[in-house]
Amino acid sequence: MTESAPPVQPSYDRPLAGLRVLDLSQGIAGPYCAMLLAQYGCSVVKVEPAAGDWGRGLGKRIGDHTPIALSANRGKRSIVLDLKTDAGRQLLARLAARADVLIENFRPGVCARLGVGYEAVKAANPRILYVSISAFGQTGPRATQPGSDTIGQAFAGMMWANRDATGHPRPTTYYATDYVTALYAFQATAMALAARPFEKEGRHLDISLIHSSAAFLTQKLIESRLEGPSPQRVNTPAGTYRTQDGWIAVTLTREPHFAAFCRVLGREDLLADARFASFALRGEHRELLVPVVEQALLTRSTADWLQAFSAADVLCSLVQSVGEFIDDEHVRALNLVLEQTLPGLPPIPWVRIPGALQPQGDDARNHWPNIGGDTRQVLRDELGMSDDEMAVCAASGAVRL
Repeated sequence: MTESAPPVQPSYDRPLAGLRVLDLSQGIAGPYCAMLLAQYGCSVVKVEPAAGDWGRGLGKRIGDHTPIALSANRGKRSIVLDLKTDAGRQLLARLAARADVLIENFRPGVCARLGVGYEAVKAANPRILYVSISAFGQTGPRATQPGSDTIGQAFAGMMWANRDATGHPRPTTYYATDYVTALYAFQATAMALAARPFEKEGRHLDISLIHSSAAFLTQKLIESRLEGPSPQRVNTPAGTYRTQDGWIAVTLTREPHFAAFCRVLGREDLLADARFASFALRGEHRELLVPVVEQALLTRSTADWLQAFSAADVLCSLVQSVGEFIDDEHVRALNLVLEQTLPGLPPIPWVRIPGALQPQGDDARNHWPNIGGDTRQVLRDELGMSDDEMAVCAASGAVRL
């Protein structure tokens, strides 16, 4: 059982305590933003259809949970509403009228048709912070186009910036656009909440996948203007390389690093080559330098190279899988990844929110909701409904108890 109400007094542990968030979003970007608000103390009610947020259907599913859903729904309470019914929409409007923050990621216009568009909610709740997350934004010629993480990566240039050696544009293998959009949305919401005591009215925050992706790629956009469509690598020969028994990543941030790097490789002759005398020149002659580095690094083990580079103060790391990261002794020493238990699931690794204090024990922020698992509690605590009133709503098809 989760807490019936959030604490009223904010603290470092729960700086946003006492605030209500209505999460209408699905997938990753909106739900992850709402999850962060929950971890900082907001009471978050997640509204889902009977089949659940579509993020619960992507990836390996156990019960009501998938990795995507687990990453994005911690600390919330879930209620199932049928928004095709008048009664369901009326309940949604009542919840919106009590919220401090509403998060939605429907296509522009959908919320208005459901009776909870910004203007309608603002009329009943003038101080609402209304967060709309979409693919292309709320206005403009592409506003009504559907989109997803893949579309955001493609449209904003992220795939182009990540193209392989043959020039083939590549997506990241994780949902980079969704998560970075969630972070920008959380940032904007937190800043609006900070200003809210001094403002008479709320605000409509328009956060899009393409805008967030472009902001994340600011350096690449500047490069495209200064250097054209194919800018040089800024710190050649930084990169990932095979060793005798694995992979290593090395990087350079100052000119002396290249000299130290070459000495460790046993290739001091590269320092006398005028083509490699600066970052700019090494970028111009990357196709000549990188194969030399590749061949040299194949001659020793990862452990040998790490020891030698570290002794010479060359920035380097072994390349780990995410599973190896979880088990790394440094990660364990800092307690960065915790294991959470849910009924019917193996222990779930949970990365502590950077900078946040970790909730303990049966704290509501350690709760992952099943689909509609908190419907009765939400209707009772948020709307003051009796069991008989809930039964009437259930009979109308508005809710699933």
